[in-house]
Amino acid sequence: MLLTLPFRLTGRLILAVPLLGGMCREVARDPERALLPFLINLLMGVALASWVFGPVIIMALALTLAPVMLVTIMLASADFGRAL
Repeated sequence: MLLTLPFRLTGRLILAVPLLGGMCREVARDPERALLPFLINLLMGVALASWVFGPVIIMALALTLAPVMLVTIMLASADFGRAL
């Protein structure tokens, strides 16, 4: 219960953002139809931000995603207590 509260709150906060929330809600409702336009919009948003603000956006994105990828690799390679 205590661990699900921050994740539930984070999900509600993401859905409360006006433009991003609507797109995320649409992807959650029908992922086959809305996932590709969502990813294209996300990529175009990063491209527009890097065009406006320069390569600082790409560096900030890489620095933000590095710990996320580290945790993803750790979770993908974890044994979770199961013996082979």
